[in-house]
Amino acid sequence: MLRSEIFNKLCDLLVMMDASKKAIIPNLKEESRLQEDVGLASVSLLYLMIAIEESFGIEFDNLGVSDLPTIKDVIDYIEKKL
Repeated sequence: MLRSEIFNKLCDLLVMMDASKKAIIPNLKEESRLQEDVGLASVSLLYLMIAIEESFGIEFDNLGVSDLPTIKDVIDYIEKKL
């Protein structure tokens, strides 16, 4: 799976979790921070991790929600697990 496909799928998951995130999707970059730029609280980050596990068929190994602060970090992790 290409990075761009993973990025797009993450954007889709964000919108599925919270439709109001659709407005920020065009401005997201890999450097975007999940909490500060995307506006995800800790609980939302946990739900995102669960959605990623289900969507990509991977498992997060002993990671906390703060261990992957940016979209780039999430994509890098997903790439390693696929």
